[in-house]
Amino acid sequence: MRFALFVVATTSCALSANALCASGSDYSEAAIRQLQAATKKQRSGQHLLNLASLRSLRDSALRPFFSQFTQHPEWTVQVHAVLGLAELSDEKTVDPWLVQQIAPTAREYLIAQALDDDLIGQEQMEALIKWEPLEPTPKLLLLADLLAMGVEVDDQMVKELTSSTDLSVSLFASLLFQDPDVLKETTQSLRRATRSDRDAALKRTFRLIRQYSYIEAIPWLVSLIDDRSVILTPTQRYWTLFAVLAVDKDIGLEIWNREFSFEPDRKDQVRYFLLLLEAGIYPTPEIRDRLMISLDDPLLGNMFTSGKINGDPAAVTPEMIDSLSELVLQGHRASTDWAFRIARDSLTDDQAKQFYEKLSKISEDANSRRKEAAIRSFTELIRVAPAAAWDILRETKDDSQQQKLLLLAMLQIADEEAVQEASKLPRIGVSRADVLTLLLIARSTTPLQEKDQEYLGIIAAGGGNVSPALETQAAWLYLRRVGLADKALAAVSTR
Repeated sequence: MRFALFVVATTSCALSANALCASGSDYSEAAIRQLQAATKKQRSGQHLLNLASLRSLRDSALRPFFSQFTQHPEWTVQVHAVLGLAELSDEKTVDPWLVQQIAPTAREYLIAQALDDDLIGQEQMEALIKWEPLEPTPKLLLLADLLAMGVEVDDQMVKELTSSTDLSVSLFASLLFQDPDVLKETTQSLRRATRSDRDAALKRTFRLIRQYSYIEAIPWLVSLIDDRSVILTPTQRYWTLFAVLAVDKDIGLEIWNREFSFEPDRKDQVRYFLLLLEAGIYPTPEIRDRLMISLDDPLLGNMFTSGKINGDPAAVTPEMIDSLSELVLQGHRASTDWAFRIARDSLTDDQAKQFYEKLSKISEDANSRRKEAAIRSFTELIRVAPAAAWDILRETKDDSQQQKLLLLAMLQIADEEAVQEASKLPRIGVSRADVLTLLLIARSTTPLQEKDQEYLGIIAAGGGNVSPALETQAAWLYLRRVGLADKALAAVSTR
């Protein structure tokens, strides 16, 4: 466990039990050791969190750092390295040549993440699918994305994927190919597969059907539920129904009414109601009666009221948004995730401001989930209504739990305005809030005061009460500040 004490003395240097005391105010060697240790493989996976924290800086000086990590022996590190370079590139896209150089497993996860993060464009996709050694899984993802964009692709490529030995590839490829005989044969393979292979294939296929709203898959999905062409577990039937609802609400609701118990327990009430909300269905009084929902129920009642946001955007009321906030306060993870998704996708900036403002403010005794929601909310509030976010920051009591969480939220994003606002905060000591503020200020190009640079060095050496990921950021920022970025890059081994 890390030593939590953070002390700065005028005549001596005080570091944590894990940090070595440097001579005078030069903490460069300790910072280099910190950066070296942070980026070496750790059984806990902390090194990956540390790499992600460096990526979040969006510091162009880190290009050489990520470049050397593209050939790291661990594939997960390769993914971070190539994504880091993409985020720092002028085009904000991955380099197809680099994608071809990394390990096959890294390539699969990299392409999936790049597609999710919009870090790969049509030009890069087309270049990669023409690369002969490309593995079936990333090729399927690229072809599916191109087809969703309306780009014509070579049918032969899709047909070849229908014969893949990986059932999670051949199944969705068969749906894309739209040949009844091919789909029938692949479904038979699904029926004969081991339970684990069948489960993996169905999970990926359902996710892709939802992601691309692939309406052509509806007849096949219905056959799984109604004709029992494949024996599904209760969980698999649930996710099959979710895929139908997400793509065709009318057919999905009809099946939902048949599948849902007439005497539901509370767990099923919540799970099956979430299916409707996630599918964008407006909760009618009939649905409320079918689910046996009491509007006084803190969880289900708020799910029902806030679910009306799925209707006409012009009809969204402050009451609905307030219920959405109250839903998050219940601490139910699945409905909380839905609440944040619908706030981002369906609310106007003004409406979202009401939602995020309420959740950004917490009490001193808030539990971990409430703190997580506050950080998430304040990060989004900065995006949709920065003026309101900075008002909350300025009004927050110094060194309070609230201030620490707001600063942690600001550290999640690469935002110049956040750095400027942090620089306006009073810092009269070395509390954790002061440390977080300094980490934000250090991201700017403005010179630091001598004492602040010393404090940054102490944090970099492991002497602050911050997470390992933030210590990694501090180490890099300190070394860059003292002109030792090149030395740090040379010292960090990729082996």
